[in-house]
Amino acid sequence: MNWEPISSPNHEIKDVKKTLQDSVVHLSWFWPKEIDFVYIYKTSADSVKPISEIDECELKLYTREEYKVNQGYVGRLDTIGRTAYRILPCQKREGKLIVFMQENEKNLIYITGSRAKIYFSIAYKNKLFQSRKKVKMAIMTEFPIEKELLVYVKKSDGVPISLEDGTVYPFIRDFPAGKTVPPEIEIDKNEFIRIFFNNGKKSAQHYELIPD
Repeated sequence: MNWEPISSPNHEIKDVKKTLQDSVVHLSWFWPKEIDFVYIYKTSADSVKPISEIDECELKLYTREEYKVNQGYVGRLDTIGRTAYRILPCQKREGKLIVFMQENEKNLIYITGSRAKIYFSIAYKNKLFQSRKKVKMAIMTEFPIEKELLVYVKKSDGVPISLEDGTVYPFIRDFPAGKTVPPEIEIDKNEFIRIFFNNGKKSAQHYELIPD
């Protein structure tokens, strides 16, 4: 990487704007006429590095022609929480790409994505003439999630309405993206189950738990 201090305010990327629909991000910005390319640095808002510590593998080269065709930059939010984008101006000089170290906030934008959806279903199968029944749970998630995020609560004579409204049980395996069906369990005929976030409101900031 050929880094240089930015030599003029006329080389700065600024006026970064965003639109967000579902998980698709559209970015636009003021592109100075003397700038040939930009590098786009994308990371979690909690993990933004100083420019001097950014590796080339963390950057995406983007041309003025691509910008014109797409009327900006189009990307996808693929993480939970806030995402940061920094647009770094570049010049081609004597066959080399020079990257300007624009470290102000004009080329930086934060985006909060919509909450990731987690769908769950619970099906009961009664056993004839027996006091027990089988329970089949299924969890569908857009992103991989750790097993500690969710728990299920069991209660007698009614469906649990909160973590405190019954006995809490953990899941034993993480959930990959897509549909997961844990092994069936057996409970008493008068017992019922519901799935909840293990840490309540904190998880609800980033995820939405939806009965299917």
